[in-house]
Amino acid sequence: MSLEPPKSWKRQRTASGSPVLTSDWVSKNLHMYGETTLHCAVNITRGVRECVNDVVLFYTCALLNSGGGILHMHNLDAQRGPVVSKDLDTWWSAVECKMADMISRDDICNYFDLVGNYDDPDLYLFVKTAEHLCTLEYHSRLPTDTATHEVTYQSVLKLLTQKGEMNTLNELPQVPSVYNYGCTAEELKKETKQIQFKQLSSPKSKGSKSLPEKICFMMSKYISAFANHEGGHIYFGIDDVRAAVIGEELSEVDREKTERLAENKMRTVIWGEEEFVAERGRHWDIRFFPVLEDHNLMKQDRVVVVLSICKFPGGVFTSCPESYYVSPYKSVSSFTFTQWKMAMLSSQSDVPGLHSRFVKVPMQLPNPPLIFTLPHTVNTIKEKLLAGNLQTCNPQPRHVLEKLVPSNSKELIKETLQVCKGGKCVIFATECWGLKIPHSRPDEVLCDVLIISEDQDNHLVTFATCQKPHVLKHSQEVAVELKRKLVLQGGCSEKFGIICHVADINRLCTNPQDFSAWKNSILSSVLYPSHFRINSSKFDKILDAVVVTMASYPASDLVSDENNTMQCENFQFLLTCDQFELLWTQQFTKELWVHGPPGSGKTVAAIQLIQELRRRGCRPEEIVYLAENHRLCSLVRHHNICLVAERRKLMDESKQEEIFLSRYGQVCNVVVDEVQNFKDRDGDWYSLAGKLATQNAGSVLKTGYFWLFMDYSQKVHKFNAGLPAVIGKNNFMLSEVTRHSIEIFDFASHFMRPRRDSLHAVEESALTKVDSIPKLGHDYRSGKGVDILSCNEAEIRSTIGKILQALLQNGLHENDIAILVGKRKDLERVQSAVNEIDLSSDQEFEQFEHRSSNVSGLRPCFSMGTSNSNLSLSEKKQQETNEIRECPRGNNSVSVDTVKSFSGLDKAAIIGINPEVNEENADFNKFILSLASRARDNLVIVTTSDEVKNKIVRQATTNLTD
Repeated sequence: MSLEPPKSWKRQRTASGSPVLTSDWVSKNLHMYGETTLHCAVNITRGVRECVNDVVLFYTCALLNSGGGILHMHNLDAQRGPVVSKDLDTWWSAVECKMADMISRDDICNYFDLVGNYDDPDLYLFVKTAEHLCTLEYHSRLPTDTATHEVTYQSVLKLLTQKGEMNTLNELPQVPSVYNYGCTAEELKKETKQIQFKQLSSPKSKGSKSLPEKICFMMSKYISAFANHEGGHIYFGIDDVRAAVIGEELSEVDREKTERLAENKMRTVIWGEEEFVAERGRHWDIRFFPVLEDHNLMKQDRVVVVLSICKFPGGVFTSCPESYYVSPYKSVSSFTFTQWKMAMLSSQSDVPGLHSRFVKVPMQLPNPPLIFTLPHTVNTIKEKLLAGNLQTCNPQPRHVLEKLVPSNSKELIKETLQVCKGGKCVIFATECWGLKIPHSRPDEVLCDVLIISEDQDNHLVTFATCQKPHVLKHSQEVAVELKRKLVLQGGCSEKFGIICHVADINRLCTNPQDFSAWKNSILSSVLYPSHFRINSSKFDKILDAVVVTMASYPASDLVSDENNTMQCENFQFLLTCDQFELLWTQQFTKELWVHGPPGSGKTVAAIQLIQELRRRGCRPEEIVYLAENHRLCSLVRHHNICLVAERRKLMDESKQEEIFLSRYGQVCNVVVDEVQNFKDRDGDWYSLAGKLATQNAGSVLKTGYFWLFMDYSQKVHKFNAGLPAVIGKNNFMLSEVTRHSIEIFDFASHFMRPRRDSLHAVEESALTKVDSIPKLGHDYRSGKGVDILSCNEAEIRSTIGKILQALLQNGLHENDIAILVGKRKDLERVQSAVNEIDLSSDQEFEQFEHRSSNVSGLRPCFSMGTSNSNLSLSEKKQQETNEIRECPRGNNSVSVDTVKSFSGLDKAAIIGINPEVNEENADFNKFILSLASRARDNLVIVTTSDEVKNKIVRQATTNLTD
């Protein structure tokens, strides 16, 4: 189909010069919209809640909550007739009022564009994403002094975040026990926010509902209203005009029915959580009081019915709020209450403890992801990796066409993309790392290319060998997924669209006229309302969204146990610029050596590579992650994304051919982490790993990867690591450190640059080739210096106890602390000492006086309470004893391990015990670096040797330029 608009269409212009979009034009090109599209039928001559028209509100709500899209409405009245322009105006005005309520009365013109006339068979509503979760009906109210009103989005947020204890019914205004017909009780002279009157039965009252049913229906408006404020009573049977007692005519049977209906209704009310069930007599009650005449006789069967509701913080709803979303299968689903509540509160979610190093990516979206990044990351990635290609019209990343398409199609694709030349644009191959579009595609498809342009619309071009229906469907599905990701993950809430095209390479290659016509069609394919046009501001915001979409990863990738995973599952991080550059520019490099200082995120990058291989179609048994220590392997094994092996165990298994083949026979990718800790004592692991990476490798992008992550500055042992010379290898350097506070980074930096003459020749050549000065990615100062303590052997246990006490009092949890020793023989002794420590006891601690050197010149990280420098020695001891007694007692669940086994991991606080090495076999400075770089905020080193202490302090205070 030609994309050239008809001449009559092109001549129609608005005052601003933008083309007038028609319903017919949208219908003809509906297959080209990269939008979530929903379909329904409407009767514009009926009310908004009549016939099938309800679905318009449901579907609009779903699109608002799901990144926007197009609602295609089949106009039934256009065929039946007669219909006039006023019919559409009246009907659409009612729809707009409801939609305005959904978006909290925001400017409706910013969210909706209706295309079509009253006599068109199809109407199209272009919907932009909402800036908060939209709800059609909240089913929750708040009281006024005379009535109740529906809650708003802002008031619901306040209710959901309300804390505190629920009130009891006894705390409500007292309910009178005597009601005289025609009289007004002194306590009930007027309605308030806690007292409301209703008179339902009268000689003129008609209707199909019985009086018990009417009472139950009216209850719904007051249950949530009272519970959401201060609690209250509604009196059925008191006239709200004169506040006079009239009573409701209820027989004994009617009263029982009223009670039964009330109890049934209360079971459907949601009190803060779906699982909570309100108790009668505690949270609510219903009572019947006889109406007296002459102060002693009952007035027939008349009673005053009093419904009492207690205050209940956290939000009370008479039914589940009506809110909808579009599922991944393009069906419209309703939120459960739990889902809805989580989505509502997601806009206010945060992790304050991360703000010292990271900033929260601002997003105005329904149910936005919580993402943290270094302050400069997004702009740096754009400027360094994307902006440099704005005028080239070459697909990114580099070499992508060489890897994805046959050689005879490369030049034709490049020539085709020259249509974008002359303006700012960035072109991405969507199959690459980062955009995370599912890798499966029809055999006829060569590649999908996303064009983001400042001067034109955005386009998704599918280069293929035919234009069969399933190829057209694939192209649109990719465009739809891209749009959803850029909005819902990337945070772009602007009005923008993506137009999808299929370029038949065979046809374009053989017919120059078709080739020229196809290129021109991209320039003329105006399919969106004028408000969707791209400008400079939108262009930048879309690129921001591209970066956030590609660079984000779950925080749970950094943890290895279930409890911490649950804590991390609700937020994400962005890769650093270095990590992004590694994965973006090197994603087609099959063999790569990645170097990086401690804290630069080597393991994160390794996991992201594995995740990318999985997205490309690799099975877990086709990837092996190889490391030296058990803890690091446990972290990766926890995610169940690949095979995980420790070097020694791998070498042992390699000697048993049948077992080895059974476990590793399908491997075609190997990722090796913390390589500096490896040794060649058990055999040639490097050759074995290389063989595994290539044994089943083909030419496809998902096989043959052999990436090694290492840091020579942490190579403590002096044995051969089993690596060949670095010269001739592909090398990449990570230099941006995010793990440490400034104090710990400064301390570690003194041990990060050892004298060159102390290095092995291979290491020296590696550092010369890929050297880059480590830099800190943030400016966070913890205010906690690095402390070097010395004590005698008998004081080790009490010293550890005192430090633990202080760290806990400073707000750390025991899971945030690790105690590391240098030698495995010390491990059991220190673990035993930690297990024996009673953190609530002051014995032994009050006799201990440590000798400390604070190398950062700041206060000790384990100092407790206020300064006691003006106190006498006995007063100091007494104050410290009191502080220790007040510390929360833990379960002694701090980690205890060796420095070597803890390699690649980190904790908020690290306590190093007796950092000694055999300097014939190990480098002392590198050992201290390996120890220090495990700490994020707190580092305390305890030694029983003054010589060791002085050695550390001397190195830590030397000039880095020496």
